[in-house]
Amino acid sequence: MNSSVRIIRLRQSGRAQMTLLAACPNSAAVLEAAVKVAAHNNVPMLFAATLNQVDRDGGYTGWTPAEFVRQLRGYAEKYNWQGPLYPCLDHGGPWLKDMHTLAGLSLEDTMAEVKQTLTACLEAGYQLLHIDPTVDRSLPPGQPLAVETVVAEPSS
Repeated sequence: MNSSVRIIRLRQSGRAQMTLLAACPNSAAVLEAAVKVAAHNNVPMLFAATLNQVDRDGGYTGWTPAEFVRQLRGYAEKYNWQGPLYPCLDHGGPWLKDMHTLAGLSLEDTMAEVKQTLTACLEAGYQLLHIDPTVDRSLPPGQPLAVETVVAEPSS
């Protein structure tokens, strides 16, 4: 029985509480160490990459989503781990990549960038996308984003 099935069954039985660990893959060393820990302990592991770390431009790690997944799989092979490793996007949304804010991108432009990244993440095989629409750089500082804006359908 693989570890994911075992964990699900333990939780369903009420005999154990489980928390999945998510590592922040901010370097090759961290990525490798987290895969090694998963393999050594026979547990699943999530990898929550932000837009600043991993993106179509390589982020500060130098990894595109596809390259990030290749690296992850390469470490799994190195440590002979065939269990679940979940590449994930953390905080994917408008203006949550520093370069989008520094460039002063409009909502339309930052949304276009985020949509392209979401597509790249899906094509690379990401297992979880944390889509975060809670930032609006067009509002005055300190003014919260209205929930109605977050859930509104796009105009185009």
